[in-house]
Amino acid sequence: MKKVLDFVQRYDLLPRYELLLAAASGGMDSMCLLDFLYENGYRVCAAHYNHQLRGAEADMDEDLVRAWCAARRIPLCVGTGDVAAYAEENGMTVEEAARKLRYDFLDSVAGQTGAARIVTAHHANDNAETVLFHLARGTGMTGLAGIAPKNGARVRPFLCLTRDEIADYAKEHHVPYRTDATNGDTALTRNFIRAEVLPRLCHVNAQAVEHIGETALRLRQEDEFLNSLAAEALREMKAEDGMLTLPCAAVLRAPAVLRARALRLALDALGAGKKDFAAAHYDALVQLCEGAGSAQLDLPCGVTARREDAVLTLSVRREERPERVLLRVGESVRWGEFVIRCEKCEKTVENSENTVILREAVFDAPLSVGAWDARESMSLPISRGSRSLKRLFAERGFSPDERERTPVIRSGGAVAAVYGIGTDALFLPSDGESVCVLTFVKAAEQVSD
Repeated sequence: MKKVLDFVQRYDLLPRYELLLAAASGGMDSMCLLDFLYENGYRVCAAHYNHQLRGAEADMDEDLVRAWCAARRIPLCVGTGDVAAYAEENGMTVEEAARKLRYDFLDSVAGQTGAARIVTAHHANDNAETVLFHLARGTGMTGLAGIAPKNGARVRPFLCLTRDEIADYAKEHHVPYRTDATNGDTALTRNFIRAEVLPRLCHVNAQAVEHIGETALRLRQEDEFLNSLAAEALREMKAEDGMLTLPCAAVLRAPAVLRARALRLALDALGAGKKDFAAAHYDALVQLCEGAGSAQLDLPCGVTARREDAVLTLSVRREERPERVLLRVGESVRWGEFVIRCEKCEKTVENSENTVILREAVFDAPLSVGAWDARESMSLPISRGSRSLKRLFAERGFSPDERERTPVIRSGGAVAAVYGIGTDALFLPSDGESVCVLTFVKAAEQVSD
């Protein structure tokens, strides 16, 4: 596989003497990736995530990966999660939820093992499908740049190979794999592009996949260069007290084609993200900079943009935080928009949407409710490791304002639970033991009742 080795060297993807974590689903692509890493002498461990979507079929995928790794003494970490339930709870598609939970698991395993890279088996067809998907949905240059060979610790050494080339490798090296029957469901957008759109483009040109990948690579290089030019407009930008200020003239001095890009970089620096921003929002920001006098613009993710004295100020709206309040058995307290009742029960009770059930040990230290702190973390039962509250809020799509309003329960200095997120594994009750029951009612609802 000289082609892959050359690609790896070109983009510095696989450090030779560092531990690599390979994502292994049991499918053809990932099993060939595992075989390639093993046969080429890389230090590798594997991670398999069971999405609980295909019943016994998924268990057979796991069995294959386990047996293959065991035969070669490759360490394997296995995780699982109820993707369908997570998708429903968080208003996501099953595909989005599966990807989020899978990558959370991979990040967690990488942290626990000290792996230098997370290696996935994305290939040239995946890249072409991504470009076509973004093109159909509407995108800019970043979307048309497709999948990057390297994104932080995540690397894709097979991006230089087509699916047919990987199939040839599997046959030549006798690599066992399983086929996911759901890949044939063309009701899913990705599968439709894979089964219907891309093959028709290959009728137009047999090397359509390779050409789309080459175009995406050129666009990625140009996108990075344009970002460096747009960043010049932000030299006068100042950050203080959770907001950014920038002279409007600095934006307007940039070529028109770079102004929206510069403002996107400014929003990135603010930590607002890009998910809910569309071209219309960036165009509105440019128009705000072009105007005179004072004006204000409300944007997604709680962002406010204000023009005053020819200066643009970007800030994230946050409500004043309620003070921390102690919780005592048999008492109700008001915190933010909630009235919280604390009770002690002699046996485990049924959980519900408006309750948090904790083990009795929470009373060993002062029990309190307060606002979140970005420095804190907790270990959910399904997460296999501690994760920051910031990350948990982001995964569930909590806006900055919602994060400030969300009650965090602490026993002493430890986070025991976060309302709407979950309970730390250390504070989950066992069957039959006494428990602490916290009931949450929004104050407005209590008055109406």
